Amino acid sequence: MKVELRRFEALQDMLRDLLADGEDALRETARELAEDTAEIARREMKAAAGSAPAGSYPHQQSGRLAESVTATHEPRQSRVGSDEIHGYHLEFGTESMEARPWLVPSFEEATAKAEQTLAAKLQEKIG
Repeated sequence: MKVELRRFEALQDMLRDLLADGEDALRETARELAEDTAEIARREMKAAAGSAPAGSYPHQQSGRLAESVTATHEPRQSRVGSDEIHGYHLEFGTESMEARPWLVPSFEEATAKAEQTLAAKLQEKIG
């Protein structure tokens, strides 16, 4: 039995284009995910007196941490975070302070939207 593939080159081209479109969609979605994560982190650090309960978003006291949250983008990756050491201590805790995570919960909240966005973009490309 012999199977013959016709228009194999056209199929290869179509798959190559689909892969490129998928990479573009993934890159765009990663950028949006980083920006959304930073926005959520800034928004959830509400100004309040005193320390936040352990396990919840930290209260904003000076505003430095919220102001320092940035999203940066490179061709193959996006990053979100802060260069404030206080942000690290809040995220993971210290010997004398329980964690008050702010970055991971922000990322988790933004991820649901990013998954839907990526699925819609890929579906649009497939047709």
